[in-house]
Amino acid sequence: MTFNFFNVIIKEQTYLNLIYLLLAFPLGIFYFVFLTTGLSLGIGLAITLIGIPLLALMTVAWYGLGLFERIVSMGLLDLKIDSMSNNALREKTIWKKLSKHLSNSATWKSLGYLFIKFPLGILSFVLLVTLLSVSLSLIATPIVYYFSIIFPNFNFMVINGIQIINGYGSAFVFSIIGILLLFISLHILNGLAYLSGLLAQGLLSGSGKKSRVVKKRKKK
Repeated sequence: MTFNFFNVIIKEQTYLNLIYLLLAFPLGIFYFVFLTTGLSLGIGLAITLIGIPLLALMTVAWYGLGLFERIVSMGLLDLKIDSMSNNALREKTIWKKLSKHLSNSATWKSLGYLFIKFPLGILSFVLLVTLLSVSLSLIATPIVYYFSIIFPNFNFMVINGIQIINGYGSAFVFSIIGILLLFISLHILNGLAYLSGLLAQGLLSGSGKKSRVVKKRKKK
């Protein structure tokens, strides 16, 4: 049990999860801006009939972004997500293609996922930056304290004129706390990536079946 707690730092999947959480922030902002701009523009121009084909193109665009997110989630989170099937292209006329596309649940689940990605990306970024920066700052306490001795004008861990760390002993205590916090933080971030994976499995699958929480089997 103890080994499972500490070996999180040597697992490749941990760092893939961190990359996924880091990418969630810029992607979430892009999706939100793109969707709100395109949809508002299309709805606003619908009275002139120009907005109708624009809205139709938006549905295709967000479906494509959903496919992209499915690939990213499967690649970085090492998950199995059922295919987002869409038989609209098999229809002969444009109207039937569009009707089939709009009646596909995956089209609307993709839209929901892309909107959810915005707050989820913000949460991921805040937790990632906060937890890792605090952990690494505490770990580096002895080094920073050493520089505070060399440069007397360098104030370090001073609150109300009182220096909290006044020796290497207390500096190393903070460093140990930082190391423990780093392992805890990685587990928290892995948990957030896991929940993000569940969301992707639920909304980026067009099978109509209950989402499977399955890890892809790695080849030996």
